[in-house]
Order: sequence, then structure tokens, then C-alpha cells
Amino acid sequence: MAKKNSNTGAAVGVGVGVAAAAAAAAGAYWLYGAKDAAKHRRQARSWMLKARAEVLEGVEKLQDIDKAKYMGIVQGVMKRYAGVAGTSAGELKQVAKDLRDSWAHMQAAQQKGARAAKTGRKVGKKVAKRVKRKVSKK
Repeated sequence: MAKKNSNTGAAVGVGVGVAAAAAAAAGAYWLYGAKDAAKHRRQARSWMLKARAEVLEGVEKLQDIDKAKYMGIVQGVMKRYAGVAGTSAGELKQVAKDLRDSWAHMQAAQQKGARAAKTGRKVGKKVAKRVKRKVSKK
């Protein structure tokens, strides 16, 4: 009996890759693509960048991310930075708002990446079939 191949490892790998790309896209969008990107770059302090990095790490650790989990990660990180010296309540509020708003951009990037992964998988199967046919004819 033929053994059925299972691609769960590949599917998980693609999912993690798509989530990482979406997280990176959200950070890049905030610094370079947003309407107020120049203002964001001027405002960016080291603790803000560290907080963003922690949120991105939290997103990368999860295989399945949804809005509630993402908002929980953001809230947890913002709580940790509330007591850090050199942070004001207004800055914390603004960073938290920006991180929450980036969920929509992450979703768009994730959907774009998922479509590309699907297309790549289909192309790979077609190429494999062609190679198999050519090899079997020889």
C-alpha cells in the first residue's frame, strides 16, 4: 500500500513564516509607510523600538494568531513599559494605539503571504509532475 505523505510540518513552517512576515510588515509600515511615518521616526525612542520588538517576538512565537491574542500581547507589553523611567503616559498611549492599529496591516500582509504560499505550492506540484513524466518516459 502506498504511503500517504503528510505536509503538516511544511504547513506549520509556512504559517510561521507568514506570521513573521506580517509582523515585520507592521513594524516597517509604522516607520516608513504610515501617513505620519516621518513623525514616527522622529518620535521613536529606544524603549518604543524595544516594545515593538517584544510584540513582534510574541507574534512570532504563536502559530495561530487572531485579533484577541494580538491585543493581549500588546496590552502585556505596554503594562511592562508603564513603569520604565523616561516614558510618559501620552507616549505609552500613542505607542499602544499604533500597535493596535497595525493589526489591520498585519492581516493584509498575512493574507497576501498566504495567497503567495498557495500559488507557490501549486506551481511546485505542477513542476514535480512534469519532471516525473519526463523521467518515467526515459
